[in-house]
Amino acid sequence: MEKHYSLKKAAELLGVTTQTLRNWDNAGKIYTIRTPGNQRRIPENEITRLIGPKLDIEKKTEHKPQRSTIEKQESYESTSFILINNDNYILMCKDAEVYDITNDEVLNEKILPGCMLKKTKSYPQWMETRYSKDTNFSSQRLMQSAFGLSDHEQVKSATGALSLSDCYWVKRQGEAVKFTDITPYEQFNPLANLFLSGKTDKRWIDALTLLKVESFWEIEPYNLCTALGLSNVPETQLTDDGIVLHNFTSQDIFFESMEQSGITDEDDPRDKAIESFKEHAAALFVIDYLVENNDRRMDDYGYLRDTNTGEYISMAPYHNFDWIWSGEAIALPDSAWQRYRSYIHDLCSRAKSIAGNFEYGTIIEKRADELLRI
Repeated sequence: MEKHYSLKKAAELLGVTTQTLRNWDNAGKIYTIRTPGNQRRIPENEITRLIGPKLDIEKKTEHKPQRSTIEKQESYESTSFILINNDNYILMCKDAEVYDITNDEVLNEKILPGCMLKKTKSYPQWMETRYSKDTNFSSQRLMQSAFGLSDHEQVKSATGALSLSDCYWVKRQGEAVKFTDITPYEQFNPLANLFLSGKTDKRWIDALTLLKVESFWEIEPYNLCTALGLSNVPETQLTDDGIVLHNFTSQDIFFESMEQSGITDEDDPRDKAIESFKEHAAALFVIDYLVENNDRRMDDYGYLRDTNTGEYISMAPYHNFDWIWSGEAIALPDSAWQRYRSYIHDLCSRAKSIAGNFEYGTIIEKRADELLRI
């Protein structure tokens, strides 16, 4: 009987992410089967076809998915901090103690990262989702300028692993330092760029403004969203240096990606998004289809949460249209069609009617026609 692999195992063998495998399946590029519980399984002969018949599948399990444009032979297993002199380190959310890293003890459950609350990821695994091992060029240059040869541990100590996407940071137990002493929201610190994930070149100009360097083409999806009356988009503008996005997080509202929210490797994050965000998620996947964005990953969409209460507020604004006009379009999930077919068709009809206003209008019209025929 032929062996079948879970998405997580297959992703490890192939050196890709589980979302990439879902995208391949949706696009018909890989053969999968479904279990009675509707979970994807990939036959061994499909793995062999993709990695080559002469490779020993079982020996590839140590290969880690790698998307970085900057190759670096370094272990990231220490993202939970190397603890020195038996000091205790505490995960903070603003000035609230959330989790005792040293003793693996939850201190404030309501503002714990979703994946840790649901026990789908450990603290080190959660840290890997937000720490930029796919370091973009701006962050890499800043790191080398500030710390020499990419000293990641020193970076984490100096910054508290703080980012401008949320208000989580790490401090030594008993330290007098407060959130207001370190947060870029109060006084902008360029070191916040060091925890800016993703491989495209981007950097925070200040606490409210993100520059995506020379990403001029990315303005079109945002303009399309606005023309279609979709409100779930950040304020954007085109500059001589690239596209600029207004920060949609603050000291009171933070972003938690689908990857960080607690879904499992067997869950389809797009189905979860449809379930949680309804037509807002359906519209995002329609826009991705119309502009041929074929790399919508789990860290590219998710929730806005209340920093003080942990409450899940809404879907985060649409962001990251890095891989548009790819020549490929990822099929919408079945759950979107089942629940929002008429809404999808209405969006596509309106997109066709305004396609002539866009530089890539012929592609938008072509892709809209494809969805209208479904």
